[in-house]
Amino acid sequence: MRVISKDEAIILWDKLNSEFKFKPGIDITGEWIIIPGNTKKYHKATPWSEKQEKIINSILKELGLEKMYALDWNHDCFEFSPMEDISMNYNYYDPDRQCQVYFPTYYPDGDYYFFIDSTWNCGIFGHPWRNEIIVMGKELIKRFEKNKEILEL
Repeated sequence: MRVISKDEAIILWDKLNSEFKFKPGIDITGEWIIIPGNTKKYHKATPWSEKQEKIINSILKELGLEKMYALDWNHDCFEFSPMEDISMNYNYYDPDRQCQVYFPTYYPDGDYYFFIDSTWNCGIFGHPWRNEIIVMGKELIKRFEKNKEILEL
């Protein structure tokens, strides 16, 4: 895992805005993101437990996703691999910037969280106020459907 530089993050957010028409804001009635291709929208009123987070990470591992981006709206963004088994609520002190760095959970905890593979073919997009998660990619959707009950979707 590594924190993405500000320049890299700008490129990724620009791509997300351009390709998926991401519209952050307080309007909870309109479309906030438009993702072409295979997607499925889920609702979940509570954050995932550590066990559920591990299930999601194992799903990403099963798909062989070795390079992904974790985009956290207005916060640090990361390049990571699900193979790393990053623990829930992982954080560390960055002495260069003199601040605490927090890796986001798969559930949107107060902000927009996006987890997308490096080819932009599958991902998990979370809206912080709607308790909404959009899963993109045929194989990722199949695995979410298979684990729907245990993920409480």
